[in-house]
Amino acid sequence: MENFILKGTSNPEQRIEMLTLLFKKAEEKVHHSDTFRQRNMNYALAIFAGFIALGVKLDSYLTQCIISTTLSLLMFIFTVWDRRWHRTKHGWEGSSHIFYEKITEINNNPKDDIDFLNYYVQGEDEAEWFSWQPVVFYFLIIASLASFFIFIYT
Repeated sequence: MENFILKGTSNPEQRIEMLTLLFKKAEEKVHHSDTFRQRNMNYALAIFAGFIALGVKLDSYLTQCIISTTLSLLMFIFTVWDRRWHRTKHGWEGSSHIFYEKITEINNNPKDDIDFLNYYVQGEDEAEWFSWQPVVFYFLIIASLASFFIFIYT
């Protein structure tokens, strides 16, 4: 990441305006990531329900195994995809907090130089493993693996 510096000798209003634009951009990215994660969850639930319904209707154990395997792989892919977007969301959220802090620094010390990055990767480390949405995806993986046994006894 490239480091940017806003010199203390430049106009404080322009520096605040630039950081405000970056703050708004980061907030838009957070919203985009959340929207994408929710869409990802909706697709995963619909696909899960469809595959389970299809597996229950079929009589061939081989076909049911193929459906269970495909379902398990799809749920794993959805989980990994959600994790990626979850980390990205937290990265942009962390960036927006830092931009806000930088605006405060300019207000408090208008003559100081302000250095910043466009994106702070450290924010990605704040992504929880066990918040509600990842837990739903873990449940979908476990349930898709359990579908092997469900199909045997139905």
